[in-house]
Amino acid sequence: MPMEDHRLKAFCLVVEMKSFSKAAEAKFITQSAMSHLIKNLEDELGVNLLNRLGKTVTPTPAGRLLYNQAKRILEEYKTMGDDIYNLVRKIKGPLSIGASTTVAVYLLPQVFYDFSKNYPEAQIHLSVSNTEKILNELFQGTIDIGIVEGNVKDARIILEEIADDEIVLIASDDNPLTRKKHVTSQDLVSQPFIMPEAGSGLREFIYDFLHDIKIDPTEIKIAMTLGNPELIVQMVQSGIGISFVSKWSIFKTIKEGTIKILQMSGKRLYRKFYLISLYNEPSTLIAKTFREFVKGYRFFIPF
Repeated sequence: MPMEDHRLKAFCLVVEMKSFSKAAEAKFITQSAMSHLIKNLEDELGVNLLNRLGKTVTPTPAGRLLYNQAKRILEEYKTMGDDIYNLVRKIKGPLSIGASTTVAVYLLPQVFYDFSKNYPEAQIHLSVSNTEKILNELFQGTIDIGIVEGNVKDARIILEEIADDEIVLIASDDNPLTRKKHVTSQDLVSQPFIMPEAGSGLREFIYDFLHDIKIDPTEIKIAMTLGNPELIVQMVQSGIGISFVSKWSIFKTIKEGTIKILQMSGKRLYRKFYLISLYNEPSTLIAKTFREFVKGYRFFIPF
């Protein structure tokens, strides 16, 4: 009896993540369901595939052999699917994408709408997290493509620019700094900051900028750390502190007049949004198609 594709995928995921719970979370099933899949596989083969040592899971010699064979089989499944889709000229099937919150909230809705109109049989799975986690998902093989803000300093990653992003410093409309023509380094040190979470591309961008203007990031008073750009803007509106944010995230609040952009002397701050992958050619036809679609997409520029 041939082993089903989903059992092989589940087994490989457990081996790669060294954990039933993490693998189950990545596959969006319960831990008991994941354990049942692996137990079913072991019963069918009549051999133990995994060593369960506390919270860490490692493959037995038989498990390592199965893992190596399963990876080849799963790759052949993908190749077979691509060949068939090419034959009938249909772009369809699952597409797993990892995106940072700013990208997911402000760039991707229109992209997905237009892509789905062109390829209605695409099944898009979107994972939203920070840059560090998206990189881990790429290395673990749980996503096909990532889209993040800011440069990724990892030689294994292939970067392709897709859009520009300007970073601005914002404050509530009643903050005294809004009455100044330019804010100074001393102003930045004196104000409480609302910072993006550690591991995000924006957090790293801010720290690089502070180093460039000779401010030690430890001098900054961090009043709050948040992982959601919309929440950061709302907290700035409430007067808790100032923050560096993407221009994309303040499109509405600038129109409302509840926040102001603080002017800094010197050049304006720009970064790029990048499409990231591990290989020059994505492994599936639908991933290749989406990559080319995004690279040719015309994004509107916020105010």
